[in-house]
Amino acid sequence: MTNDQKANILVLGAGMVAGPLVRYLLGDGARLTVTSLEQAEAERLVGGHPLGTARAFDLADDEGLSALVAAHDLVVSLVPYTFHPKVAGHCLRHGKHLVTASYVAPAMQELDAAARAQGLTFLNELGLDPGIDHMSAMRVIDAVAREGGRLRSFRSYCGGLPAPDANDNPLGYKFSWAPRGVLMACRNPARYRREGREVQVPSGRLFRDMHLLHVEGAGDFEAYPNRDSMTYLEAYGLPADIETLFRGTLRNMGWCDTLHAFGRLGLLDDQPHEGGATRAAYMRSLMGAPAGADVRRAASRKLGQADGCLPAANLAWLGLADETPLPAGPRAPLDLLGDAMLEKLCYRPGERDMVVMFHEFLWTTAAGGRRRATSRRVACGERGGDTAMARTVSLPAAVAAKLVLEGKITARGVLRPVVPEIYDPVLRELAGLGIECLEETEDC
Repeated sequence: MTNDQKANILVLGAGMVAGPLVRYLLGDGARLTVTSLEQAEAERLVGGHPLGTARAFDLADDEGLSALVAAHDLVVSLVPYTFHPKVAGHCLRHGKHLVTASYVAPAMQELDAAARAQGLTFLNELGLDPGIDHMSAMRVIDAVAREGGRLRSFRSYCGGLPAPDANDNPLGYKFSWAPRGVLMACRNPARYRREGREVQVPSGRLFRDMHLLHVEGAGDFEAYPNRDSMTYLEAYGLPADIETLFRGTLRNMGWCDTLHAFGRLGLLDDQPHEGGATRAAYMRSLMGAPAGADVRRAASRKLGQADGCLPAANLAWLGLADETPLPAGPRAPLDLLGDAMLEKLCYRPGERDMVVMFHEFLWTTAAGGRRRATSRRVACGERGGDTAMARTVSLPAAVAAKLVLEGKITARGVLRPVVPEIYDPVLRELAGLGIECLEETEDC
């Protein structure tokens, strides 16, 4: 775009993290159309700005989606990742660039050749994790390679949590992202490499493969593996013989034991279940307990633990042992759990969230020495303002969209921000917005 032209950007999704992106792009002079299932939510984000248009829109309207994409220069998709290939298909049809904050799914990756052939940029994984984690890691990894070093170990962790002053519930967690997405991620298997040995973690054992991690300035956390770390051998261009390669998620103490137990009770199942007229009746049905049984005690026994065990206590604290009425019809246990969690694990006005990201790099130098580097970011949200999660998820996508339209990112195809052409300018701009990582290096 030339300096006297205003870009027309379509923002699909006006959820919990979209606010900073919308304000950044409107402040940069772009014309925005912001869509949501709810007109009021889109209007709240636009805030009456003269360059912004709010629109209620359902992605099931394929013809309407096609027309919206055609009318804009670039699409930022903040809707669930399952919709991204559909959105990308319309971007291909109309020759429009695309930015998302989601992982590249196989269906998206299949569009790489077509996007390159049309000279289009489909830039994904521009959030926090994935996103800032990629860029901050690759800045160090590439610097090690330039100096002739050989990386021997790379560990990367990220978590979105309540700030210490808002950490006031027994699960140590509050939602700054969609509950269903958080719980669906609890069902993932994982794979990583530890000291030269590949470790496969089935989904049912995800929360049993846990270790503790101390992050300076934040405290101690439970860490468990995040998806398939081995894909980053290729994505990051790491040495094939790297001894340790691990990507993990951070949670406060007690989360892993509770979620592992909830999985054993069937609460992470996403298939509909006819469970009864109340939450307690549903839980009895799910656990095979008799009518009228004490849900907390039944859960403890099914888990093979004492009646006062933490997971059963947390189940009761969430209200899943109460006779709270449920709407008629089947529902997935995962959605029952998500609804109960959202009632109890939400941020109250004035409460802050916290983002914790930590990388550790170990390498041998060209001269045969050993070095260690860390990169970390610990940030809390603003009281009565943006959450730390909203800023760190949506601002990288906003910056990337701006750079693509200004011609400062010219790579084409289905991309991640793992090359200097992308991560250098994005990280520079984010630093100016107060989002940067602290890097420290030492001999070891």
